[in-house]
Amino acid sequence: MTNQLQSFLQQAYEKWGERDYLFEKKNDVFSPVTFASFIEQVNWLGTYLTRKGFQDQNIGIYGPNSVEWMIADIAIMCYVGCSVGLSKDWSYDNVVYAIKKCELSCLIYDERQVEFVEKLRKEFPQVTFISMQKDFAGCLKEGEKLCDGLFMIEPKSDDVPAKVVFTSGTTSFPKAVLLSIRNVFSGWRSLRRRVPFGAQDRCYLFLPLNHTYGSIYNFIYSLVFGYEVYLAGSISDMAQEMMEVHPTIFSGVPVIYMRFYEAAKDSGVGLQTLFGGRMKYLFCGGAKLDPHVRDAYRAEGMYMMNAYALSETSSAFSIDYPNEEDMESVGTLFEDIDAVVFDPDEEGYGELAVKGDNVFQGYFHDDEATKAAFSEDGYFLTGDIGCIRDGKVYLKGRKDTRLTLPNGENVSAKMLEQRVCGLHESVSAAKVYVRNDKLTVDIYVKDRELLNDQDMWEKLVEELNSKVSRYERIGMFNLYSSEKLLK
Repeated sequence: MTNQLQSFLQQAYEKWGERDYLFEKKNDVFSPVTFASFIEQVNWLGTYLTRKGFQDQNIGIYGPNSVEWMIADIAIMCYVGCSVGLSKDWSYDNVVYAIKKCELSCLIYDERQVEFVEKLRKEFPQVTFISMQKDFAGCLKEGEKLCDGLFMIEPKSDDVPAKVVFTSGTTSFPKAVLLSIRNVFSGWRSLRRRVPFGAQDRCYLFLPLNHTYGSIYNFIYSLVFGYEVYLAGSISDMAQEMMEVHPTIFSGVPVIYMRFYEAAKDSGVGLQTLFGGRMKYLFCGGAKLDPHVRDAYRAEGMYMMNAYALSETSSAFSIDYPNEEDMESVGTLFEDIDAVVFDPDEEGYGELAVKGDNVFQGYFHDDEATKAAFSEDGYFLTGDIGCIRDGKVYLKGRKDTRLTLPNGENVSAKMLEQRVCGLHESVSAAKVYVRNDKLTVDIYVKDRELLNDQDMWEKLVEELNSKVSRYERIGMFNLYSSEKLLK
């Protein structure tokens, strides 16, 4: 049976087995796990889970990034069933929703989520719970005894669901995106055309593993290219850790690059130094980075490679080639996909649509939403308004989230919401709408204490308004606890 994931595991074991691979901070020191050890543990856990009756079942992974998270993800995808990543930052009701939605039979969890897990055990007595800290080692040990040898388990087909990734949501719960192994490996060739990753590289992994880009492009593709992966700690420790690790690969969102830019200005330390001194490949996605910030990185020889994609396209759509001078595009279209623009206007802007191995298998248990996401001739409709010129992708906004203001101007609610979410690390979501002829935003805040700091939020919104066009300025805002998000 064809399984690209197992093929890459076998290749990595043979080529790089004795090399250090994954590094996680323990007792303030990055502790390594070799390629061989990681792949052996993947086989042992796969054996354990299949022997315990979880074959073709949906298994959740709940917690922050960790080596155990990575072992479980690959073992489930390759050999067992469907890996379902749950965000460590979700509310309890959201976790309950995900367990019900995906019909989880097992939840592998980090003890840092134990408060919720104790409640979940009572609500879901039929679910098997495996603690990464208390049970995981025992499962591996039992799996090792049961294992008949490496790569002896029958792998899953490339074309059956292997991974569930939840889309980003704001005031409604996100959809569950079904991905196959073929989907997961749809983008590595186009990535290789852009960057010559190899065993000499180090990736500092900051993005969460329950999202497609961090999971696929930073982690899983390391099995293709053979680079080392260091798991980031807290945001406040990132600069210190990168100066310790000296990575060559980093993927982030604009708010992170902005914070490093401001830290460099405040401290008088160069950006290249703050990123460890050896950085070669910076990827930026999720929103547009201010051109002057991008220029500051470029002045230090750090060319930002913009990326654009969706969970539904397995994070494969467009990425810049290195040293790209075009500040407006969101990357060069991947060569392995078929992308078109539906109903373009006179400037060539319309809805971006795509076919290819990158396109997901549908939304879990949501046939209506799946059907609505595709055109009659089988193109996935991204919902993003953009154009493609000379192979480069340009975005204007979301098809379904454009607001018409009283003055006739159209603004992208999605883009404004992304800007608001970047105001402060405590912002978990934002909802933009027009009320009383004013552009209004509801800001959902994780830290309850900050809800009362009206002056701080007024200053943050005022600063944001100073950077945008007049008709994109926020006229009113309301503060809410993240607990009030609709489930």
